[in-house]
Amino acid sequence: MARRNTGGRLRAVLFLFVSFGAAAVASIVIYLVIHSYQQELQTAQAPDETTTVMVAAHDMWQGITIEATDLAMIELPPEYVPESVLRQPEQAVGRVPRERILSQEFIREERLADPEAGVGLNAIIPRGMRAISINISDGSAVSGFLNPGNYVDVLVTIEGDEHREAETNTLLQAVTVLAVNNRLGNTTSESSDRSKASVTVAVTPDLAEKLTHAVAQGTVTMTLRNDIDVTHVETHGAFASSLLGGATDEKRITVKEWTERRRESADGTVTIIQGRDQRTEKTRGQ
Repeated sequence: MARRNTGGRLRAVLFLFVSFGAAAVASIVIYLVIHSYQQELQTAQAPDETTTVMVAAHDMWQGITIEATDLAMIELPPEYVPESVLRQPEQAVGRVPRERILSQEFIREERLADPEAGVGLNAIIPRGMRAISINISDGSAVSGFLNPGNYVDVLVTIEGDEHREAETNTLLQAVTVLAVNNRLGNTTSESSDRSKASVTVAVTPDLAEKLTHAVAQGTVTMTLRNDIDVTHVETHGAFASSLLGGATDEKRITVKEWTERRRESADGTVTIIQGRDQRTEKTRGQ
């Protein structure tokens, strides 16, 4: 009987230790799970890492010197900030935008003129380009809607004479407007004489020569483009004869060729030639 009781007590003690061990393991597992969830919750509730960057406090215009009041500082996650974005106001104050910068847009290095380029118009002329001003009528400046930063096409009209007909051709396409009269930006300080406008554009040196010659030889007109449309379109020019429904671009003839001519043949008939059209009539004597 003593041996049986001793064996039963040993089994009971062994079962008790196993139970305590299992409970301890379960407690540790539960603690680790709860601790992991707490860490994840703290991570989710913790504020995201941010960095301070500069944006435009309002629309900024090319050629207008940046002041401290033109800038605003905001916090953004680092992964949303390009490397070229400026971080400190002193990096931008006193410099000049090359082009229009919209409100809340990043202030990026490539959007600003070189610090040594100075201020005003000369600071926004791209390297290798030249600024040239053209005096045109207000109607040719798109009725006063033309502003610095726009893209325009430049057309030239050459008057005809007895040897050639009048024609209009697109001389330049997608040219950047640097200034209109004395305006470098969208300001109201404009000349009181709206019958004429001085438009300053940026062109290459060889195109500056062509544009100067066009102004001397004919009438220059500008057509306004969408600000995001800089595509070049093939054009064939417009001629007086094509406007009148006569010659096509493929078969152009001169004004002299459009004058009526008569050619009398040996059989007494008269061929009347007008442009490419001709008809034959008999003379009265016949």
